Amino acid sequence: MSIVVFTEKNKAASQIAQILSEGSFNRASVAGVSVYDFKKSGKEWRIMGLSGHIMGYDFPAEYNNWRECDPALLLDVPPVKNVTKESFSKAITLLSRDADQLILACDFDREGENIGFEAKSIAEKVSSAPVKRARFSSLSSGEIKKAFDNLVEPDTNLAMSAEARQILDLRMGAAFTRFMTLSVRERARTKGVISIGPCQTPTCGFVYERERLIRDFESKDFWKIEGTFSSSGNDFVASHRGGNIPDAVKAKQIFGGIKDIKKALVARKSVKEAKTSPPYPLNTTEFLKRASKFLGVSPDVALETAEQLYLSGFTSYPRTETNKYADDFDFNSKVMAFTAGNYREYALSIISNGINCRNGTRDGHDHPPIHPIKAVSRADVEKNVRMPDAWMIYDLIARHFLANLMSPAIFEKTRLEIHVGTEIFDTAGSVMKDAGWLAAYPFENKNDKLLPNVSEKELLDVKEIRNIKSQTAPPKKITEAELLTLMDKHGVGTKATAPSHIETNKKRGYFETKGKTISILDTGFTLMETLDSTVPILIHPDIRARIEALIQDVEDGKKDFAAALLEGQNLIKDMYAQLSSSKGDIVAKLAGTIQDEQVAADKKNFIGTCPECDRMLRIVTTDKGRFVGCSGYPQCKNTYALPKVGALSILRSKQCKKDGVAVVKVGSKYQWSVGIGPCFTCDCEKECFPPEVVGPCPKCDGSMFLISTKDSRFLGCTKRCGYTKSIPKNGRLTVMKDICEQCGWKKLRIKEKEKDAREFCININCPSRKRITDKINQN
Repeated sequence: MSIVVFTEKNKAASQIAQILSEGSFNRASVAGVSVYDFKKSGKEWRIMGLSGHIMGYDFPAEYNNWRECDPALLLDVPPVKNVTKESFSKAITLLSRDADQLILACDFDREGENIGFEAKSIAEKVSSAPVKRARFSSLSSGEIKKAFDNLVEPDTNLAMSAEARQILDLRMGAAFTRFMTLSVRERARTKGVISIGPCQTPTCGFVYERERLIRDFESKDFWKIEGTFSSSGNDFVASHRGGNIPDAVKAKQIFGGIKDIKKALVARKSVKEAKTSPPYPLNTTEFLKRASKFLGVSPDVALETAEQLYLSGFTSYPRTETNKYADDFDFNSKVMAFTAGNYREYALSIISNGINCRNGTRDGHDHPPIHPIKAVSRADVEKNVRMPDAWMIYDLIARHFLANLMSPAIFEKTRLEIHVGTEIFDTAGSVMKDAGWLAAYPFENKNDKLLPNVSEKELLDVKEIRNIKSQTAPPKKITEAELLTLMDKHGVGTKATAPSHIETNKKRGYFETKGKTISILDTGFTLMETLDSTVPILIHPDIRARIEALIQDVEDGKKDFAAALLEGQNLIKDMYAQLSSSKGDIVAKLAGTIQDEQVAADKKNFIGTCPECDRMLRIVTTDKGRFVGCSGYPQCKNTYALPKVGALSILRSKQCKKDGVAVVKVGSKYQWSVGIGPCFTCDCEKECFPPEVVGPCPKCDGSMFLISTKDSRFLGCTKRCGYTKSIPKNGRLTVMKDICEQCGWKKLRIKEKEKDAREFCININCPSRKRITDKINQN
C-alpha cells in the first residue's frame, strides 16, 4: 500500500518523516521537489512539502491590459485559478498516480486547508485514492503520531472560506487600484501605482485618523500646582487635587493662598494590598502586539520567526484565535521539561505552588494558545532557526507560558491626602511585596514610587510650592501594537494576514515605522485625506468587517460559498459606484499633489510656494522666454517676470526683505528677487548681500571690498572714491578670517593648480609688506 502525504512546507515534511519513520527515511527528488520515503508496517510512505500556495487566482488574459479594459468589468468577470508553481504540480501528479491513499497535512487554518485542497485538486485528476486530513497544532512527536492515527475528513468549508477571501480581495484590489491609477494618469504624468486594498486601505486609515488628530490638535494652557514635602529628611512630591487647572486666575489664587505656608498635615493615609494577575495565554494578535511592544520586532518578522520555531518543533502553531487552554491540556509534562535550563527557578516555583492557569475567554476551536513544545537553549534555537530574533521570540513565548501559570504579583499601595492650609494635595506610591509572575516576565516594568513612612495627622515640612504652567499635548503617534489592536477589534484582516497588511502599506510608501511607532508619509496622508473627503467608506473598516463576517459564515457552514461571493461582490460594487461618482474630486487633489511632488523634486526649477493658492512655483521656459509660473495653472494664473538672459541659480538660503517669493542669481553679475526685480536697484541690497570687505580704504573712510567680473577681479572702495587695488588673476581666491596684525586687513589665500596655496596681505601700505620690499631693494 502506498501513502502520499502533502505538507505545507519542506521543513514540515522533513520533521513529520523523521517522527513517523523514527529517523529511518530516505530523501529523493521528484520533478525537482524533495520527497521523503520510508516503509512502516508494510506500507510505503512518501511525504512531500509544498511551497505555500502553488495555485492562484487571476483574471483571464484579455483583461490584463489596463488601458483597454474598463476596471468596472473586473467586478463581474469570474477569475480563473491557475498553477503558479509548475514543478510542485508535476511532482503531485507523479506521486499521486499510483497512491492508495492521500493525506493532507498542511497547517490547520483557512490558508493551510486551502493549500491542501490545491494539492488535492491536482491529485484527483490522476488518482481516485481516498483523501484524508491529519490535524495537529505542533510538530511534537506525540501530536504528529496522534494526528496520523486519527485521520479526519478534509474541511471543505474551511478551504472555501479562504477561496472566498482570495476572489473578493482580487476583485476589489484590482478594480479599485486600476481605477485610481488610470484616473490620476489622465491629469498627471506618473508611473506610480495608487494601490487600494480591501484590508490595506483601512489599515492605513487607522494611522491616518491618529495623524489627523495630531495635526488638528490645538494646545491649550493649563496650570498644575505641585508641592515638595519632607518627613524626617525624606522628600516626596504631591499634586493639588484640582489637577490640570485651565483658569490662570484660579491657579494664581490657589497658589497665592498657600505659597508661604511652611507646614502641611497628613489628613488621611490608606494602605491596601493589590494584586496584579498574570497575562492570559497567547493568541496570535496578542503575541504580535507584545513582540512589537516589548522586543521592537515588527509583526511581519515576528510571525515569520514564530513560524520557523514551529517548523523546528520548538513552539506550537503561531496562528490561532484562542487564548484559552483546554481542560485536558497537559501542563505537568510541559512545566517539568523546564526544571532544567534557563527557566529552572520559575518551573520549580510553579510546581511547588501548584499549577494555576489564568485562562482567557476566546476559543477559536482551531489551535491551543501559542506555547513552547520543548525546553531548549539559546544555542539550540540559533542552530536550527537562522533568524536574528529567533531566541528573543522563543524566550518571550516560553516566559509568557510560565508566567501564565504563576501566582499574582502583590503590591502594597499607599495613598496620602495632605492638607496645606485649606487646599488638598494627593500622592500615591507602591511597594512590591511578592513578584509572583513578574519574576519570570521582565518585559512588564513596574516602576514603584516609594513614599516615606509617614503617619496620619503627622505634620510635614513644606519645602516648596510650585505653580507650573504647561500645555495640553496632542495624542501620541500610533504604535504597531495599537494598530494590531484596532485591526483585530474592527475585523480588518485575520491573525495570519494582519502583519502583511502593515508591511504592504510600508512597501507602498504610505507609512513607515520609527522605533515602535508608525508615521504616515505624505503620499499616504494625501491619499487617505482624499478618500476620506470623497469616499470615506473605503478607509473606514465597516465594509471590511462585513466581508470578514461573510467569510466566517462560509467557514462555519452558515452561508453557501456562491451566496457569500455574490453578497460580497455587491458590497464592493456599491463602494466602486461611490468611487466612480467622486472621480473628479479625487483626481483633482491627487493629480495636483503628484504634480507638486514632481515640481518640488526638480531642484533646478522649483522656486517655492505660490502665495495665491499654496501650490508650487517653478521656472517655466517657452519659445517666447521664461517666467515663474504656478503648478495650479490654469486654475491659478499667478506668474512672475524673470530677466531675459543669464544663467539662473536659486539662492535657497536667501529670503527677500521686501517679500519677494524667492531670490535668484543671474550669471555671476547680480541677484534678482522674484516678484520685485533686480536687487541692485533696491536699497536693501547691501543689507541682503553685504560686500566681502577686506579692510579700510587708504584714500577715504570707506572700505575695500572684492569685485569680480567675467574677465577680472580687483578691490574697490565701497564709497567709490576711485581707489582700486589689483589682485592676482589666477587661482582660487578666498578672503580669510585671519587679520593682518600690522595693518588690520584680512589676508587672502590663492590656490593655483599644481602649486601650494599661499596666504598673504594684499595691502600695499602694510608695514610688513614695506619691510619685505625694502629688504629686496637692499639686496
